Amino acid sequence: MHRLISVFLWLFCICGVTQVQGQSSITFAGGTFQSDSFTVSFSAGEVVAGTFSSSNILLTTGFSNGGDNVFVSNEPIADDVPTRFRLKQNYPNPFNPSTNIAYDLPEKADVELAVFNIIGAKVAILVQKQKPAGSHTARFDASSLASGMYLYRLIANGNLIATKKMVIIK
Repeated sequence: MHRLISVFLWLFCICGVTQVQGQSSITFAGGTFQSDSFTVSFSAGEVVAGTFSSSNILLTTGFSNGGDNVFVSNEPIADDVPTRFRLKQNYPNPFNPSTNIAYDLPEKADVELAVFNIIGAKVAILVQKQKPAGSHTARFDASSLASGMYLYRLIANGNLIATKKMVIIK
């Protein structure tokens, strides 16, 4: 097992780390990114940063056959970031004793997700902090509450996003 890990690490160092369609690339072998519209040449150990996207990209590196590359990035994938603030219906609904409440944030925001009884008294605060852009889910445990209808509200950056209803059945 130790020998297998050593061989893997050696291959990793020789082949490098490359991301063709992403935001950054690091290679220990050097090589070239090439497409119809651009060519980027780099030497061993050099960091290549930028957006590389094309329908046809040819990647050549010193000791890699192209299939040994490990794709990495610390950038979020744009398709996964919601385009608008949204509070979703909880699931399951009705529920006993817990449910999930999902919401979307298109940008980093100060979020408050709170639960109210039917007369408007706040019975729980599920989230009250800054959250990054993306889709989030909060779990609500209502085991200490009575059966009935409750409301939950999402506020982001001081703006009311939505209020929805949910039902606890015990």
